[in-house]
Amino acid sequence: RRQSTPKKKRKEENMEVEINRALSANSIEVKVDGLKEIMDKCVANPNGLETVVQAISENILESNATAGKTLMQHYISIMKKIKTDQEEVALAGLRALGSQVSNYEEIDSNLRYFLFDYYINTGSYGEAARTLTNLACEYRYSAEEKAELYVKIAETFLEEDESIDAEAYVSKASGLMHAVPNEHWSLHLRYRVTLARTLDARRKFLEAAISYYELSQARHEKISSENLLALLSKAITCALLGPAGPQRARILATLYKDERVSALMAPLPEYAPHATVLSKMCTGQLVYKRDIAALEETLLPHHKAILADGLTIPERATIQHNLVALSHIYANLTFEQLAMLLDIESDRALQVAARMISDNRLSASIDQVDGLLIFQFASSNAEAQLQHSSLQAFDDHISNLCTQVNTCYDKIEPLLS
Repeated sequence: RRQSTPKKKRKEENMEVEINRALSANSIEVKVDGLKEIMDKCVANPNGLETVVQAISENILESNATAGKTLMQHYISIMKKIKTDQEEVALAGLRALGSQVSNYEEIDSNLRYFLFDYYINTGSYGEAARTLTNLACEYRYSAEEKAELYVKIAETFLEEDESIDAEAYVSKASGLMHAVPNEHWSLHLRYRVTLARTLDARRKFLEAAISYYELSQARHEKISSENLLALLSKAITCALLGPAGPQRARILATLYKDERVSALMAPLPEYAPHATVLSKMCTGQLVYKRDIAALEETLLPHHKAILADGLTIPERATIQHNLVALSHIYANLTFEQLAMLLDIESDRALQVAARMISDNRLSASIDQVDGLLIFQFASSNAEAQLQHSSLQAFDDHISNLCTQVNTCYDKIEPLLS
C-alpha cells in the first residue's frame, strides 16, 4: 500500500507529460489526434480521463469550437466504454464545459442523458431528474420536445416521491401541450397520467380522482383493458380518500354507476376492496375498520400518511364519511354513542366533527352541556338536499289532498242536512 501512492503519482506525471506533448504540437489536427490517443489509453484505467478533459477545457474549448466538439464527442464515446467511474467521468465532462456550454449544447445534452440513464439504473431518480433540469433547451428544442422533456422530468421526480418538483414541471408542460399534435397520442397520455399522479401525490385527491377516471375511459387500441381498470381503481382510491362533501359525493356516485366496477372489479381479488368500500359509501352505510383494512394493503405510502390530528388519511376519510352517514340516520347522538358507532375515542370523533362543521361539510351542532351532537339538514349537502326536497314534495301532495277532501266535505255537508 505504501508503494501505490508513488506509482499513482508517477502515472499522473506521465499523463501530464503526454498531454503537454500533444498540446505543444503546431497543428490543431495533431493536437486533436494526440489527445484522442491519450483518451483511448484510458479505457482500461479511466482515472486519467478527468485530467485530459480538464486540459481540453483550459486549452481548446474556448479557442477552437470545432476541435473542442470533436474531442468532447470522442470523450463521450470513451466514457460509454469504461466499466467503472462512469458518474465521475460524466460529471467531469459537464464541469469542463463550464461557461462554454452555449457553444456545446449537444455535448451537454449527451452527457446529461448519459448521467440520467446511469442514475435511473442505480435507482437515484431524484438525481436523474435534477440532471435534466439544467439541460440547455431554450433555443435548441421545439415546443413539443420541451413538453416531452418536462414530462420525463416530472415522471422521474414522482418515482422519488418528490411531488413539489414534479408539480412544477407538469405545470411547465401544461403550457406547451397545445403545440403537441394529436398524432403524438402517447405524449398526451403520459402528460395526463403524470398530471393525475402529481395531483394524487400532492394529496389533491378529488382532482386526481377526476383525472384518473377520465383516463380510464380512454379508447385506443394500444391501451389495454387491464391498464384502464388499474386507472379506474386509482380513481376510486382517490375519491375514497378525499374530504367528505358534495363534490366527493358526486364523484363517488359517478364511479358507482360505472358498470366496470361491479362487472370487472368486484370479482378480482386485487380490486374487490375498492368495489366493496365504494358500494358502502355510496349507499350510505357505515364503513368499519375491517372494511378499510383490505383496501389499505393496496395503498401507496403517501396515501397512508399520518396527518396533524394523528389520524391516517384513510382513517380520517372513513370517519368523515361515517359522520355524514350517521347524520342521515339519527337526529342526535351522545358523545359516548358517537364514539361507539365510529369505533374511536369520543374526543377524536368530536375533533373531526367540529372541523367538518366549521368547513360546512357537516350540518350539525355540538351541545357541550348535554353532551350531544345534533344533526341538521345540510344545505350544502347535495344528497341531503335531494332527500329533503323529496320528503317536502310528498308532504305537499298529502297536504293538498287533505285540503281537497275538506273542500269536498264542506260542499257535501249542506246537501246531506
